[in-house]
This record gives sequence, C-alpha cells and structure tokens, in this order.
Amino acid sequence: MDKVAIYLRLSMEDKDDRDESNSIGSQRTLLFDYISHHEELRGKEIAEFCDDGHSGTSMERPGMQRLLNEIRGGKIGCVLVKDMSRFSRDYIELGTYMNQIFPFLGVRFIAVNDHYDSRDHAGSTTPVDTAFQTLLYDLYSKDISVKVKTSVENKCANGEYVFGQVPFGYEKSREVKNAVVVNEQEARIVRRIFALALCGNSSTQIARILNEKGIPTKTQMRHPEREEKGGRRQAWDSASVRAVLNNRFYLGEMAYGKSKRKYVGSKSGIAVPMEDWKVIPDHHEALVAQEVYEKVCRFRKDADTARKGEKNPLVGKLFCGGCGYSMTYRPVRHRRFECPKHAVLQIPECCTYIPAEQLEEAVLTLLIQELMVRGNATEESKSLLLFQKTCIARLEKRAAASQDRQKRLLEEAASLYENYALGLVQAISHRQRADCIREQVCALSVKEQQDRNEQKRLQEECRRAAEDMKQVIQYARLESLTQDVVDTFVSKIYVYRDKRIEIEWNFCGNGEELRGGV
Repeated sequence: MDKVAIYLRLSMEDKDDRDESNSIGSQRTLLFDYISHHEELRGKEIAEFCDDGHSGTSMERPGMQRLLNEIRGGKIGCVLVKDMSRFSRDYIELGTYMNQIFPFLGVRFIAVNDHYDSRDHAGSTTPVDTAFQTLLYDLYSKDISVKVKTSVENKCANGEYVFGQVPFGYEKSREVKNAVVVNEQEARIVRRIFALALCGNSSTQIARILNEKGIPTKTQMRHPEREEKGGRRQAWDSASVRAVLNNRFYLGEMAYGKSKRKYVGSKSGIAVPMEDWKVIPDHHEALVAQEVYEKVCRFRKDADTARKGEKNPLVGKLFCGGCGYSMTYRPVRHRRFECPKHAVLQIPECCTYIPAEQLEEAVLTLLIQELMVRGNATEESKSLLLFQKTCIARLEKRAAASQDRQKRLLEEAASLYENYALGLVQAISHRQRADCIREQVCALSVKEQQDRNEQKRLQEECRRAAEDMKQVIQYARLESLTQDVVDTFVSKIYVYRDKRIEIEWNFCGNGEELRGGV
C-alpha cells in the first residue's frame, strides 16, 4: 500500500513562525487532523519529511530530496502540505510538479489551506485561480527576500548589531536590543595581546606567553562544556592571535555589507571587496587606540614570514605525531621540517624537527617496498578484473532490457490513450490498463537505476584497479621523490619525536587507507 507523505517546511524568512514548536508543529497538527477526517487516507502509513530553516525558492532541500527519491521509487501515493508555498515558491517548478510529474507518477497532491486536491482535477491542468496563486507565492518570496535584506541593511545603517557572534572582548547588551558592550573579562585579554605585540613580540611568542600564563581561549571562555576537537588541547596559536590583531572592530568600527547573496534562497554568498564595505566609526566602545593599532599593523607587516623559494614535495602531507598539527618546511640553511606548535604548546611528544633529506630517503625506501609488494599482487588482480568486467556487461544488458521494456510500455500507453480519445476503449478499461502500465514503468525504472548504480560502482573499482596497476608499472624503477610521486601515493605522513615515520598510502585500488612505517 502506497504511503501518505506529509511535507513540512519553515523558512528563516518566515518571521512569525520561527519557533519550531509553533510553526512546524502547527503544520504537523493541521495535516494529521486532515488525514484523520478523510477515510481514504486514514489508516495508511504516514511518512514525514521536514525542512526547518530552508527557503522554498529552491528544491535543493534535504527533506525535499528525500521525499522526491521516495516518490521516484514508487513508495509514495499521496503528498500533503499545509499550502502550496510550503512545497515550492517557484511558480514554474511548482506548476511542473502539479501538471506533469505527479500526474504521470500517479501521485495525489493536496494543499490543505489552498483547498486544492489533484484528484478533483484529474485529466485537466491546474485551474486558473490555483495557477495565479502559485505565481503570487513566487512573487511574494522574492518580495519578502528584498524586504528582509532592506530591513537588515536599515538596522545596520542605524547602528544596530544584527549579526550572530560578537567578536572576542564584547557581548550583546542585556539592556539595549541589538547593541554590543564590552565584556571586561575578555577585553583584558584582548588589550594584553595588543600590548604584547606593541612590545615587539611575534604572534607565536604572544601565543606562547598566553599559554604559559594559562590564559583561556575564546572557546574555553564561551563554551567550557565543549570537548577538545580531535583530541587536541585547546590553546592559543599564532593564527588566533593574528585574528585579534587584524580585527578593526576593536577600534570601535562596525563593518557590514561584506557579502551578497547569489540569488533568492541561496545559502552561499559572494564576497564584496573591502573598499566597498559600509563602515560605521565610533559604533561601540573601542578596546585599542588608533595609534596603537597602526603601530602593531606596521610591526606585523615588517615581520612578514611568508614562505618563499623552494617547495618540498612533502609539504602538506607531513604531520607531527605528537600534537597532530601540520609540520612546516624550512629551506634556509639546513633543509628540515619543524613542528610549529612545539614552541607554543610545549608538548614533550612533539617532533621538534626532522632533516628533509633523511625524511625523503625514508619515504622513498618505504614506497619502493610497497610497490614491490603490490607488483607481486598484480597477477592475482587480473583475474578479479576479468570477473568484474563480466558482471558489468551483464548489468549493462539487464539495464538496457529494462529501458527497452519501459519504452515499449510508454508507446503502449500512448496508443491506449489515442484509442480512449477515439472512443474505442472504455474509461474504466483505460484507467485500469494505464495504472498497470504506470506501475510496471516505475518498477522497471527502479530496477534499471539499481543496475546502473551497481554498474558504475564496478566500473569505478575496475578503473581504480587498472590505474593502480599502471602506477605500479610506471614507478617500478623509482629513483627520486617528486611532487607527482608524492601526490599519487602518499595521503599523510606522521613523524614522531624518536624520528619514527608512519605513512598512510593513497593507492587507487584501495577502499581504505593503508599504513606503513619505520
């Protein structure tokens, strides 16, 4: 028995319905009440699909995509929504589903508050009043988007802080709505960072001083309940220090208009050039004087340590086994890799450094050994490849047969409709046979898709295995470590304090990472 699907959606732009318990909950109550009062729906299995905080201008919503996949699989016979705008605010797309896709798949569509039931319009297009209403929903969505954007810009222009997080050192006022005030506990840390920078300390030195003094980070102060990510200790580092020193918010400035939406309903934005930002000076209490900020900026500019010159092929692949952070390549004087966190965190297990030449030689040796092992397994892989290719051919034949059968059924459906239009077939016979054809087409479509997916999976396995063989043959007489070789075979390298090396290989033919080390 086909399931009944209820679809619930709440957009962030629906100001009056932002509370999940009042909006999503009220939609749910309305739809269940409708089902309970209609005998043909009562007693059927109900599947719920929900998108909370997603715009209706795009169909790329998690809940919507799950619903459409269920419909394509022939598992849903009826879709209920509170109103058409919950399903989609795009006039063209909503019309396509109502007039073409749902009727072809035999899916009943009900919009409760719009008093629309597709069963009452079988064999005809959407009524004029309904079509006009869907157009109004589309226009309303675009209109409300413009109004929300204008409202936010007006609030910012009036000096209101309407953004989510507040920079470290400040907090949202409890007395005045959309205002920021100084958080004295955090502000003392911010002032201390600027003072240390003014004395000539680098960002790394500042981070080390803060950690030695046990100064808590932003995360530790605001979210002490959070567990340490990836087992790493929460600590200050040069990047977090620079984030403070680079923030003009501490001068009392508030900038807005830093990005703009690509289109109505878009989740991502386009960055706006800094010179086009809108800035309000003296917006809030400053934590640092203008002359201090300029001196610190001037100092940081002179102390620029951007890496120049030679690049080692292992850069980006090497990690410290003690702290887990990426190691830095130092080509000046003695070529070597260093753990940049050792000086800051002072973790005893950190690999302080390892000579680049020693590391390159060890990686090359381990790689040659791995290639030799894989070369011996190449012959065994050939028989597996032959079997997989046979399976691929069989799946292609089955999928093609399903596709051909669907084509013939659709031709039969078209011929059946012509006979019905000419009066050669009675309405009941036409409906029964049309329903039967539709069920067969849906079943064949699902079967074809399953075969195609399995075929693609096997083809990808064959491709990877063949690529793996090519790589083994190509690099069988490897003499040096190049960027191409590292990118092809190496996923990650961990180096420990005792200079022990552990490598995660990246061979194409593996479903999981392989480890090796010395």
